[in-house]
Amino acid sequence: MSLTTAETGTAGIPQNRGHARAIGEAVAGYRLLGWQVTVTEQGVFLPLGPATTALAMPARIGSRVLADLKSRMLAGPVTVIPGPREHWIFLAELVALLPTHLKAPPEVQFVRSPHRIALPPTMTRYGSLRWANPPSHSRHWFPPFTAVLALARQAAAEDQRR
Repeated sequence: MSLTTAETGTAGIPQNRGHARAIGEAVAGYRLLGWQVTVTEQGVFLPLGPATTALAMPARIGSRVLADLKSRMLAGPVTVIPGPREHWIFLAELVALLPTHLKAPPEVQFVRSPHRIALPPTMTRYGSLRWANPPSHSRHWFPPFTAVLALARQAAAEDQRR
């Protein structure tokens, strides 16, 4: 599965009415936060713009990055894409242009405009996306991508030493 798309049931039809209701409620909540989400047959998506990016990483690294961001009061919204190799998606603010010399660990991927990020409760073949750290009215901003990247580098290096 791609990090920026999701899959639905047969012929793109929503899985059930309960899921359709959950999508409607989620979209209303996202729009109250000021997010310009789109809804397709595949799910709910947040288009990335010139000032936003996302960093995708395996759960084993993502859980450490989120804990470190929380300890620094920098944690923003983080989604979880379920599957055999669960991935965490960190939404981040692009505070400067991404320098080409800026290296991410091989396990970490940048997702940039014009791509979009799937948001909960979008369904995949492994279940619904969920929040590891949900947005709220007091925490709907995105942390600087440099903070997320620095902590991902540290977590990946620690992971290699184990």
